[in-house]
Amino acid sequence: LHGDPKLDGFQGQVSDSGEGRWTSIAAIESGAPAPVLSTALYARFTSRGESDFSNKLLSAMRYGFGGHLEKKK
Repeated sequence: LHGDPKLDGFQGQVSDSGEGRWTSIAAIESGAPAPVLSTALYARFTSRGESDFSNKLLSAMRYGFGGHLEKKK
């Protein structure tokens, strides 16, 4: 946030790499509870609607901490 407090460089549409989707499906198929993984995946899906600051923040954090290249303006 220090360099871009309004996060104008991010659209706020958080993509998924497929790993969370695969893990959630595997958990469902094996009957293993994985509520945090499923919630994170659904948050990414939800971000593909209207952009808001929280989704921009999530996109920026994934880029900053995990090196995930997100869609930028």
